[in-house]
Amino acid sequence: MRFHWLLLTILSTLLFALPAQAGRLLFWRYENNQNRLIFTTDSRVQPRAQLIPNPTRIVLDLPGITLGRSTVDQMIGGTIKSVRVGQFNSQTTRLVIELAPGYTVDPTQVKVRGISPTQWTVELPDPQRISNSTPSRPTPRPNPPTTNPLPQRPLNPSPSSSQEDNNFQVTRNGLFVRLDKQGQNRDIKVQDRQEEEAKTIEFTLPGASFPQSLIDQTLAVNQYGVSDVKFEQPSPSQGRLTLRVAKDGPGWQAYYSRLGGLVLLPQGGLSTVEDLTAPEPSPEVSVSPVKNQNPTISTIELTNNNGQLLIRANGPIKGEGSIDRRTGIFEIRIPQAQLADPITGPQLGRNSPIYQLKVRQENTDTVVIQVRPSLGVRFGGLRQPNAETLSLEVRSLQTSRPPVTTDPTAIPVPPPPNTPSQPINPSNVTGTPRGRVLVVIDPGHGGKDPGAVGLGGLREVDVILPISLEVSQLLKQQGVEVMMTRNADYFVSLQGRTAMANRARANVFVSIHANAVGGGRSNVNGMETFYTGNRELAEAIHRSILRNVTVANDRGVKSSRFYVLRTSRMPSALVEVGFVTGTIDNARLRDPAYRSQMARAIAQGILDYIRQKGL
Repeated sequence: MRFHWLLLTILSTLLFALPAQAGRLLFWRYENNQNRLIFTTDSRVQPRAQLIPNPTRIVLDLPGITLGRSTVDQMIGGTIKSVRVGQFNSQTTRLVIELAPGYTVDPTQVKVRGISPTQWTVELPDPQRISNSTPSRPTPRPNPPTTNPLPQRPLNPSPSSSQEDNNFQVTRNGLFVRLDKQGQNRDIKVQDRQEEEAKTIEFTLPGASFPQSLIDQTLAVNQYGVSDVKFEQPSPSQGRLTLRVAKDGPGWQAYYSRLGGLVLLPQGGLSTVEDLTAPEPSPEVSVSPVKNQNPTISTIELTNNNGQLLIRANGPIKGEGSIDRRTGIFEIRIPQAQLADPITGPQLGRNSPIYQLKVRQENTDTVVIQVRPSLGVRFGGLRQPNAETLSLEVRSLQTSRPPVTTDPTAIPVPPPPNTPSQPINPSNVTGTPRGRVLVVIDPGHGGKDPGAVGLGGLREVDVILPISLEVSQLLKQQGVEVMMTRNADYFVSLQGRTAMANRARANVFVSIHANAVGGGRSNVNGMETFYTGNRELAEAIHRSILRNVTVANDRGVKSSRFYVLRTSRMPSALVEVGFVTGTIDNARLRDPAYRSQMARAIAQGILDYIRQKGL
């Protein structure tokens, strides 16, 4: 799959149009006491898993994900020797859990679960000592499970295999083909054809599609009595695979695996083909260029004084548009099309009506374009000016915008301060400068009160102070006067916090916290926002977080009698950014990039409220 990202930043207005822009592995941790690996990515991922013996390793490949650093090797101890994380190839990160010598696990008991599209866990059973007896090969199970367990067969590439394309593997247990789309096992059709010196076995796969790199290619195998394999895609909804095998060899069977691929095995098992010599390779064995006659989308541009987004192709295209009302993202799906390499896109400057543009080749025949608007921008309908062009109307909402509300989507994210400032003395605060808006940011707890302590010892104070400092900096850069109840790790009483804000006659008070729940309920995750009396500020912040941050769970906007809310004399809100005791939230709150996203969203919500109220 090919991705093109066009992202808005304050530091650059250049177009990012890379042939393949992968997501990143943000966080991973092995919890030895629970035999569990947790990892988080910044984009949707579908892991691939396999069990490899001698020594026993559970291997997880994350397609479309990059590590961005050198290989990490963490020694664990006990029955788990180590966990390694590295870059398997340019577009795949690999995580390896290696067991101690002499231990193994039942692969059917290893559970790979997606808590969310970007948050996964790998749960291992207790490792067992390897017995001297040789286990029999398990029978294939074609029915997919509800979770994503490891396959019963290790998919370990044979050292003698010269096949470099990871989409097709010659393994110690047969042949494996990765698929973009699977069909049903009962629909697979097999046909044998006898030739003079060999025979061919053709598999017709209704509903299946091969990766683009395999289509119209014939690859050498020269193992298990198979000389080569040919891949064809007669239509988007039907694949065809042909094996050229030894004349006196057995038939072959195919079934869909749990990894999203196709497994090919000789009838009677591999022992029936171990002594067979493969026939001479077909003279057509080669690596042919992919032939795709679909129109190519080469340009996406803003025209008509930023009033429309044009998508241009070199042939007739059709598109379907839909909008996510919660996020405002407009998605355009264009079937029977492909992306140019590279694609030319618009320059997204700080005043651009488009905040983010994501373009991807979803499969061999479908292009998907997602457009996120900047603040104050909405999209109209999708139109077709001519056969080769699609047009998306871009509308700028006409609202009065005071000087303090420059588009917050263009706010740069500064690095955290190297050293904390001196504590603020509330008695020195005398009032708000004339003509300015004063916002009080209140990082909860501090000093002798660390707040909640979550999984892995993550403390609430260590999460919320960086977020609060960044919110303060972002607001200041927009011309907003900001006061912090604390700007380092020291204690301030609840009474002292609201007294500071009331004495300064602040316009807005926002308290920032992280949540916790007892009883070992690590499945409880999500963010929520509280208010007392007036809920407009809380709603503005909550909407902004949902629009700009991927949260594990939306726990809503709620009324509460928290002390800092009921004793403050100005509109106030208390934000719980997530649960330090939650598996998903804990991993995300440890990540500086995620905390930065949360800070930007809170700052934008405050600015939205200021604009709405005309302060």
